[in-house]
Amino acid sequence: MRYLILVLVLAQFVSISRADVQTIAIDFGPKRTTGDGWNNVTDPASEGLVLRDAADTRGHATSVQVKQIDPWAGFNLNGHPRDRPFPGSAKGDSFYLERGVDARAQIHFEGLTPKESYRITVFGSRLGGGEGRVGRFAIGDKSLDLDAHNNSQHVIEFEDIQPDERGVVALDVSLIDGQQFAYLGVLTITGCFGDATEFKQPRDSLDGPPIVSAKAWAIADAKTGKLLWGSHESVSRNMASTTKMMTAWIVFDLVQHDEKLLDEVVTFSQVADKTGGSTANLKTGERITIRDLLFGLLLPSGNDAAVALGEHFGHRFRDSKPNPAEQDVKPSSAKMTDEQSLAMFVQEMNRRAKKLDMEETLYLDPHGNSRNRSSARNLVRLAWTCLQNPTFCKYVGTRSHRCTVKQTDGTERAVEWKNTNRLLDMEGFDGVKTGTTGGAGACLVSSGHRDDDHLLVVVLGASSSDGRYVDSRNLYRWAWKQRGHK
Repeated sequence: MRYLILVLVLAQFVSISRADVQTIAIDFGPKRTTGDGWNNVTDPASEGLVLRDAADTRGHATSVQVKQIDPWAGFNLNGHPRDRPFPGSAKGDSFYLERGVDARAQIHFEGLTPKESYRITVFGSRLGGGEGRVGRFAIGDKSLDLDAHNNSQHVIEFEDIQPDERGVVALDVSLIDGQQFAYLGVLTITGCFGDATEFKQPRDSLDGPPIVSAKAWAIADAKTGKLLWGSHESVSRNMASTTKMMTAWIVFDLVQHDEKLLDEVVTFSQVADKTGGSTANLKTGERITIRDLLFGLLLPSGNDAAVALGEHFGHRFRDSKPNPAEQDVKPSSAKMTDEQSLAMFVQEMNRRAKKLDMEETLYLDPHGNSRNRSSARNLVRLAWTCLQNPTFCKYVGTRSHRCTVKQTDGTERAVEWKNTNRLLDMEGFDGVKTGTTGGAGACLVSSGHRDDDHLLVVVLGASSSDGRYVDSRNLYRWAWKQRGHK
């Protein structure tokens, strides 16, 4: 595959008499030292693109910092050195977006000088690898497209760009409908920057919601589902086990039409048993009712339970119209394997997300132990939808559940599950779902009541398990005050 390599140049408009113009070069390829004038960004697998205290090409540390706000764009590390029609000699490796995985990303340049004007130039190489590689670059209300396949005019420029009062410029990178890829290889920033020791984060505001560790959050009215407040609420992030809200809702929706489904018995498969991550601790060949298995899904957040439910119910969506963006897993014969049934269940999850206009959401599995993603506002919408089902409410508000499973030798063993949601230990909280992975951080979708008022709060990417509860409680306290409670 050939790659479109882009260079972003921020050239500050300054008078000729000013002599402190510096150039910073950022490479998205393999690790390089700053001694040769390049800065390498960190691996985006956990927190996204991060570059602190960038050094200029002379090795002087500057005030500039670069942060990727949407962590879902990735790195392509299969490139090779190539000649470039722009300054620098970066590797073919690149920061990229891909349709169906990463539809957009936002990069923040911090430590710039407020009220100064910048020119931002995007360079694209002449090495485009086929059609469907148009990236859209936007700053504020200004946007420009760069076609990697037909880039005879391979330079686009933004004129007269000014940082906000915090010294931040936000660059949005997105895919245009029908396009498959967008690539970014090198950033060079030219302008007048302060020394690294001069950079400080903006002063805390005395207005607005509390400061939290979560990277994104949203608050909604639980009676109407209306989004009330948020921060980075539309950014698509790893959502971990909050995925299981959709898994459970699909099953509860089926049960709403046929309550006998709760009494159906699932025989645990080896695939379900071997699923990694949080577990309901059920074993291959053990038999359990759907009624109890749903507790194993929602209380201990069993990834194994999610797979078992997907395998059991997926075939019921055989006649559902597949999402065109997904692979059609419908088998040619009437008999369906567990793997095919599970894939069909995941397709149904994405179809339901689409019906709910959850534009920032993508499901790859029924449990969230991989790269499932969503946004805080999408999860608020899903939580509100789920809570319209009384049976769902009962399950997510349960603090512990005991049941028996039948083992392969015909004997029974007792199991007990405790809810991972620690807010249920406090008066006024009655759900909904936790989630934690290395990529997602600590996440929590919760439901809280104050008198006859009812709110939903979502926090994504909190710093720790304890942090998600502190963040949520602080957001509730602030929201209650905004709504007139004392």
